[in-house]
Amino acid sequence: MQLSIPIEPRRLEQELKALPYLGIESLIRLKNWFISVSSLKKRFSGSSVSKYFNRLHDYQSIVEKIDADIDENGEIKDRASHELLSVRTQKRRVKNSIQEQLTRILNNRSNLFSDGHILQRNERYVLPVKRNFKKDIQGIVHSYSNSGETVFIEPMEITDDSAKLVELNEREKEEIERLLKILTGIVRMQVDDIEHDIETIIDLDLLFAKVRFADEFNATMPFFSDSLKIVNGYHPILNRVSEHVVPLNLKMDVEKKILLISGPNAGGKTVVLKTVGLLVLMAKCGMFIPVEEGSTVPFFEEVYADIGDEQSIESCLSTFAGHIKQIKEALEAKRHSLVLLDELMSQTSVEEGSALAIAILEEFARKNHTVLATTHNEDLKIFVSRRPDMMNGGMEFTDTPTYRLILGIPQPSNAIRLARTLGLNGNVIKSALAHVDKDKMSLNTLFEDLSKELKLVKEERQRLSIVSRDYESKLETLNTKKKKELDELKAKYKRELIQTKRSIEKMVKDLKREGPKPETIHKMRSFFEEKLHVEKIHEPYHPRIGEMVRIRELNKVGQVIEQHAGQYKIGLDNIYYWVDPREVESAEETK
Repeated sequence: MQLSIPIEPRRLEQELKALPYLGIESLIRLKNWFISVSSLKKRFSGSSVSKYFNRLHDYQSIVEKIDADIDENGEIKDRASHELLSVRTQKRRVKNSIQEQLTRILNNRSNLFSDGHILQRNERYVLPVKRNFKKDIQGIVHSYSNSGETVFIEPMEITDDSAKLVELNEREKEEIERLLKILTGIVRMQVDDIEHDIETIIDLDLLFAKVRFADEFNATMPFFSDSLKIVNGYHPILNRVSEHVVPLNLKMDVEKKILLISGPNAGGKTVVLKTVGLLVLMAKCGMFIPVEEGSTVPFFEEVYADIGDEQSIESCLSTFAGHIKQIKEALEAKRHSLVLLDELMSQTSVEEGSALAIAILEEFARKNHTVLATTHNEDLKIFVSRRPDMMNGGMEFTDTPTYRLILGIPQPSNAIRLARTLGLNGNVIKSALAHVDKDKMSLNTLFEDLSKELKLVKEERQRLSIVSRDYESKLETLNTKKKKELDELKAKYKRELIQTKRSIEKMVKDLKREGPKPETIHKMRSFFEEKLHVEKIHEPYHPRIGEMVRIRELNKVGQVIEQHAGQYKIGLDNIYYWVDPREVESAEETK
């Protein structure tokens, strides 16, 4: 839904207090808005949200009054009042008289004028007289042309009519103001209703915008919880500018309040921070968020973000000082907050930066804030790995960044490898490798190996999950099939029972009518022998695991898979049955 608001909330109220009356343009804008309100009420009258639009007021009487007084060109109509009609009728008569007199003068003495047209200067009718003939025309000089060669004179013949026209113009203006005050008074009487409806429509417009956003981005309703869990979430702007967006999957349990994200440059670390921050704020604003079902977010009281360069020349802040200022503000928060820290303490030396970063994370943990921070600092990764209330994570890198967040294992920066990929000189790469600390290179290699192992485990888990879902689907299909067969069997027995009952009733009637004749007795005996045939009860058969057996009811052969609680699991064409020992027999004996 899109609806133009005539003015911002309370603006109309302020204008009515400050101005004696509203202008024609303002009244027309209000009229169009009143019509839109009426249209909205009709449009949603039969909908499920009609109760929200029924709260809007009726402005039909104001619309009719404005239409009666103001025409489509934004002018007050002649018939808005008797006085206005009279004044304008006189104006037209006086103007015609002036036009006739000036036309006659132009025609009779055309050689005196530089132009054959009647003109207006200072709202008075004048003639363009050549400067040489200025004294030949008696009248009032109003102005000269830019060249000075033409004098604009109001001839004496029309001065009385011109004075009369000025008087009529003033009377017209006064009458128009009086009419506008009447219209403004009508609006003023309903100003509270109008202001109420403006705010209502703004609220409704916002709700419709939220619905439209949720529909366009296939967003879901957020669920608030103590833990932060994002399932296949994404930044909505990123979704608009890129065709292939790698979804964010993130889970922070209640006991893990701090997540340290590492990985290569341009690997997506900062995007993770921005995505989480935006999703949390959207949820707080009552919006659906672009995530899949199963996602939960805490209701953070405040959100702090230290992302980007905080340098300020005007405030005499260095980059480092700017970051410290932002972090200090977040540390002073007294309520449960979300804190997003990009490249934590990377603006100073490694040693002091590491010490500060560790102390900052410890303080945030003590205050029980939830923190997502990014880093390239190896010491910080090791520190976090030793804390039970913190966790490492990183952006996956396989030859190139994959933009997937891997939880549980820090990721190496891979700066040298990425530089090689981007085409940096080979000698520079060799020199850089020679200068890298061997222990840290080994640590990065360990991180890479662990990341690969974790990826394999996740892939295997995913494969098993697919197999499990497939099994559950087949089991559900089997149960549905068995239920259908059972229902059909019940229906069949019911039909046979009804038919048998009818046959017995008929035989009883025949017996009463004809007496115990031998043929009747024989017919009845044959009937009961057929209908009361007792199915043979089989002895239980206990097969071996792997043995081929026949399921009597289905008359099909399958293999025994396992035995549990006195029953056997039989496999038939990738479908499995649990059966009682009395329901099976040896396939060999059957042959």
